[in-house]
Amino acid sequence: MANSGKGQHIHFILNNQPYSAHYEANFSKDIPKGVHHLVAFLSRSYHESVKNENSVVVKKVVVGENAKDTIGINITDPTLIYSRPKGTYAGKDTENLLLDFFVLNTTLSEKGNSVKATINGQEFTLTEWSPYVIKGLPLGEVTIKLALQDKNGNNIPGPFNTVTRTVMLTE
Repeated sequence: MANSGKGQHIHFILNNQPYSAHYEANFSKDIPKGVHHLVAFLSRSYHESVKNENSVVVKKVVVGENAKDTIGINITDPTLIYSRPKGTYAGKDTENLLLDFFVLNTTLSEKGNSVKATINGQEFTLTEWSPYVIKGLPLGEVTIKLALQDKNGNNIPGPFNTVTRTVMLTE
C-alpha cells in the first residue's frame, strides 16, 4: 500500500472533502467563511485511521459573522467520513489500495448498520469498522462510492453518509 515516508500524521477533513495530511501537532489551515463540519483523526503512515473515540476530534466551526449553515449536519447523528483511497496511484502502489473511512455515533455489524461500498460498479457490504484492501483493479479511473446504511439496507440520512470519489491508477 502507499506509505508516507513522513510517518504517522493527522487527517484533517473539512465538510467530508478529501483530507489534508499534517505531520505536526500544531498547524494552521485557511477555512473559508461559513459553518463547517471538521473531523480530524490520527492516521498511520500508510493512511489507515486509528479507529477509536480517543483518536478523533469532531467540531462544528463557524467562520465569520452571520455565517450560514449550508450543510445542516447534526454532529451527534450517525455519520460516515470518507478517508481513502484518494488521488493518483502509480506503479506498485496500484496493486493494493487502502479503503478506509471513519464512522461517528454508530457501530457496524452484521445485524445493524453497515457501509455499502461500490467499487467500479461491484457492491460489497462492510459490517466491520476496519481497513480494507482493494486488489486487482485495472489501470485508469476507479470510482468508489460509500453509503452508510441501516440494518434494512436503507441509506441513513445525512449530508456525508453517501459519498463518491474517483481515483486514478497509472503505470
